[in-house]
Amino acid sequence: MHVRPPALLLRATATLALALAALPAPAAQPGGPVGPGPDDTFTPSDRAAAPDYKTPCYVWGRPAESTPAAQLARARRFERARHFGSARKAYDALVHNWGASPEAAEAQLAVASLRERERDWDDAFREYQYYLERYAQSPAAGATYAAVVASQYAVANELRAKIGGGPWSPSTEMVASMYRHIVANAPDAAFAPAAVFAEGDCYERSGEWEKAIVAFERLPAKYPSSPLATDALLHAAGCRYRLARRHPNDERTRDHAIEGLRLALRAASGRPEAAEVSAKLDELVAVSTRSAFEKAAFYDRVRHNDGAAAVAYREFLRLHPSSAEAPLARARLAELSARAGGAPAFPDQPSPAPAPAPGKQP
Repeated sequence: MHVRPPALLLRATATLALALAALPAPAAQPGGPVGPGPDDTFTPSDRAAAPDYKTPCYVWGRPAESTPAAQLARARRFERARHFGSARKAYDALVHNWGASPEAAEAQLAVASLRERERDWDDAFREYQYYLERYAQSPAAGATYAAVVASQYAVANELRAKIGGGPWSPSTEMVASMYRHIVANAPDAAFAPAAVFAEGDCYERSGEWEKAIVAFERLPAKYPSSPLATDALLHAAGCRYRLARRHPNDERTRDHAIEGLRLALRAASGRPEAAEVSAKLDELVAVSTRSAFEKAAFYDRVRHNDGAAAVAYREFLRLHPSSAEAPLARARLAELSARAGGAPAFPDQPSPAPAPAPGKQP
């Protein structure tokens, strides 16, 4: 049954709608975005991104004062009295309602700082990001861009230490995204290479080895002179090795792991880790050698396809000329060639023309 709303409620709703429509649109925030650029792989659903644009509040969260200066003074009084929750809400109300005012930069930075003080790490990072994207060109007094990004780095490190710590541990993707934002915000910061490494470490701790490899291998490409470049290659190689062990029949994964281990071994020459890397490399090369020989033997002994077997044996000898199986491959290849009458054993090569019959000229 349809119930008609009371006339008084309808009139009140219409009056509120007209009042809201008459309010001026929020002024544009100062400064353009200084965070992720168009070439960065951030998405609108990125959990470490800045909060949505802060617009005026008309019911909850509205300021108690009539001017941004008075509201800022009110928030400062709360903070001095150590009423940090009330102070943060007062600062945030200022940003929402007077985002383009000179006081807004200080208020937004205070919101982020108080979130960090409350150990609300996720929101603290995002509020710092909002400050960088909206107020970096008109910063709060005494605040430097580098110091704000350093605060973000400290927040991300707090959360990274908790990854894998039980059901309440932070999201790996959230923390890894924080480090990507940090590098995008300050690619030349002294801690930028460590932030790239930390992103890889987040994924490695969670067993997301494919994502860890991408991050670790980005570090030497982006910061080749960093002392962490070799460490990143070692960790990337370790992740590739674990993937190869997880997928023993995936030749491509194994080949990538072998190349990654070789690269790490060259970079780590003389370091204690080199012995372990060398052992892992020898293990995978032995597996690859055995697999290649078994492939040739399959064509030879199971399929009885002399041509395909000869191709496989030749490829095996090209890739593994010094292996323990190489003498067996050479001997069997010689047998196949002799059985073919000396003709090339490659199926894609034409056989020589037959000899002319006696007494006839070609």
